[in-house]
Amino acid sequence: MKDATLSELTALVAVARKGSLTAAAEHLGISVGAVSRRLAGLEARLGVRLLNRSTRAVRLSAAGETYLSRVVPALEAITEAGELVRAQTLGPSGEIRVSLPVNFGRAHLAPRLPEFLMRYPEVHLDAQFEDRFVDLVAEGFDLAIRIGRLDDSRLVARRLASDRRVLVASPAYLESAGRPRHPRDLLAHQCLHYTNFRGPVVWSFHKAGKQVDIPVRGRFTSNYGLPLTMAAEQGQGLVHSAMSLVGEAIRDGRLVEVLPGWRLPEIGIHAVYPGRKHVPEKVRVFIDFVAEILNGAAFNRA
Repeated sequence: MKDATLSELTALVAVARKGSLTAAAEHLGISVGAVSRRLAGLEARLGVRLLNRSTRAVRLSAAGETYLSRVVPALEAITEAGELVRAQTLGPSGEIRVSLPVNFGRAHLAPRLPEFLMRYPEVHLDAQFEDRFVDLVAEGFDLAIRIGRLDDSRLVARRLASDRRVLVASPAYLESAGRPRHPRDLLAHQCLHYTNFRGPVVWSFHKAGKQVDIPVRGRFTSNYGLPLTMAAEQGQGLVHSAMSLVGEAIRDGRLVEVLPGWRLPEIGIHAVYPGRKHVPEKVRVFIDFVAEILNGAAFNRA
């Protein structure tokens, strides 16, 4: 039996990650027919079905999942070797796929990404802005910038900055509803809650070594922070947010910090990436670039 070819293996990985032959073909820059032929050739060599095909999607079979789990590390090692050699002579090159948080990325990273492209002309950047925690390995991401608690122990994390959480509301809301003097007062207020915070719907406040946990309630929750901030600015309640996102509104007077004597948990900002013996140069320079941006940020408490 002949060994599987590199083109067949990359086709399998692309289909598994993209979920369709069409998306895989677009990613690889070849025709759908070419992808199909490579997969058929690989299955014929192995004598097993690697993919289950339907009219809507293509998914790995049990055998395909087992095979892919052994193939991906080998392909990553080949890719790393090529990138290492190219970086030694040409500098960072190749595609880098990154996952960035929506609001934070829009405010602090997106304006500087063209500068990164100019600095490293051989790097192709695929920046995905979304607030869900993507599976870096399964979905083919090189790294992610994550805010808050880290749970995935399979990843390597580098702390880039620290952000302060604040409780804010508009002057109009505080004038009509009253200004809270103690965290317990929030039980009588409209609290705008960001549902992507992990854990129970509780806001924790700290002061003089004591912790007060408040189960918050309100008429508006969202998995996207911007609508909550906009609602707070328009007098709809109090929002628990990060200084990196509401600092400008505080400086402009659109929002006012509430309970400033009480401390909310700080937020860590990390770059996370799959654990590898050698970090690709393109990944390293992107992380360094983000660290450079955040180092000069007004909210950074690192």
